[in-house]
Amino acid sequence: MTDNRSAQEARALEKRLGRRSNGRRGWRRRAAFAVSTALSELIVRLIEIGAALSVTLFAFVPVLLARLALRLPAGKPVFSKRSVFGRSGKPLTLLSFDGLSGGMATLPWFLELFTGRLALAGTSIRDWQPTAPAPEQGYISMVKPGIVSLWRVRQSSRIAHEGREATEWEYIFSKHPAYDFLLILRALPALLFSEKEASPSPLFNLLDLKIDNITMREAIEMIRQTIEERRQSAIFFVNPDCMNKSVTDREYREALVAADHILPDGIGLVIAGKMLGTPLRENINGTDMLPFLCEMAAEAKRSIYLLGGKPGVAEKAGDAIAQKFAVTIAGVMHGYFDHKTESAGVIEEINRSNASILLVAFGAPLQEQWIVRHREDLRPAILMGVGGLFDFFSGNIQRAPRWMREIGLEWVYRILQEPGRMWKRYVVGNPLFLYRVMKWKVLGRNLNL
Repeated sequence: MTDNRSAQEARALEKRLGRRSNGRRGWRRRAAFAVSTALSELIVRLIEIGAALSVTLFAFVPVLLARLALRLPAGKPVFSKRSVFGRSGKPLTLLSFDGLSGGMATLPWFLELFTGRLALAGTSIRDWQPTAPAPEQGYISMVKPGIVSLWRVRQSSRIAHEGREATEWEYIFSKHPAYDFLLILRALPALLFSEKEASPSPLFNLLDLKIDNITMREAIEMIRQTIEERRQSAIFFVNPDCMNKSVTDREYREALVAADHILPDGIGLVIAGKMLGTPLRENINGTDMLPFLCEMAAEAKRSIYLLGGKPGVAEKAGDAIAQKFAVTIAGVMHGYFDHKTESAGVIEEINRSNASILLVAFGAPLQEQWIVRHREDLRPAILMGVGGLFDFFSGNIQRAPRWMREIGLEWVYRILQEPGRMWKRYVVGNPLFLYRVMKWKVLGRNLNL
């Protein structure tokens, strides 16, 4: 009886929906959708043609005339060709200015906006390969490639940790004229951090500290191997504030030197790498690393211990992390204990938990000094200083939106959150750091900064 009633209700609902979709109201909805879609596409094309005209008149033509005058008499080519994936996965040949790099080399690409073969914003431009792409890549190729792409923006700020394919899918699901417009705006400041293609050194020497110049994936693999091989590694992150402290605080500097790995944290180090001609491969920080770290730990059936923060913060962060990433939290402990008299008891509790990874959030330089001082007594394989990570994951402090991190303005968001505590670190500290980097470079890398 109940089944018959449910079937009748379903048929009645189907009839109502059918009448609604076939009736005047349904026709109006479809017409409104078609008009809005066509209007959006028209606006996008007008913006693209306007951008193409502006770049052609004020940038492409002057550079073209200069290149013709310089290269033709020398018998050198003006353009070079690059075969890439076009829309629907078909090959597309793009011209670039031969002998130039970066945005200047790709000025001829704006001519393709007139033809419609490139978009101003779209998926990233990939080199053509005659072999059939994977099904996922095949679908991505159906979307028109763009001069500006989400992948390229995140690459410029060195936070493309999810990888190219995941980033492309994110763009496809978010694609909308308004989203594309905001993406183009984000691409402008991202140009400040972009680097020409290079093979960077695996170590980045900055103010006489050896910083690992690796990707997020490589860092996670390094951690996984350390755990599997039953070794122990102390891993620290450094940002401009940490680098400033390392110049004036000898004990902190010695703790950093004693680390097995130092990882670059923040857009300030990306800029420093550009200043020194040593481009950073990725901007790695503990907050971005945690999801990848938890994924690895969960797969390997390893647990994590959280030490630090105000009372209650580590507990909230542990609950949130365990729920979100399905990783085992072996234990938690706040950081407000007497580090001279009570550390032995805390270390004993950590060791009893059998955690493979210890995250210490005392803030720099206390966390690094504590780890180095007690390293021989600690059993976890990974000893990592993570600063304010627990505050972010406990919900006490909101992290900057992704778009602000993409253009290197996360520090502005932190100032707005805690102006009294953060203004000096960033407003004074960031310029001081860059001054020290330049002085170190110009004066023969003398550490008297």
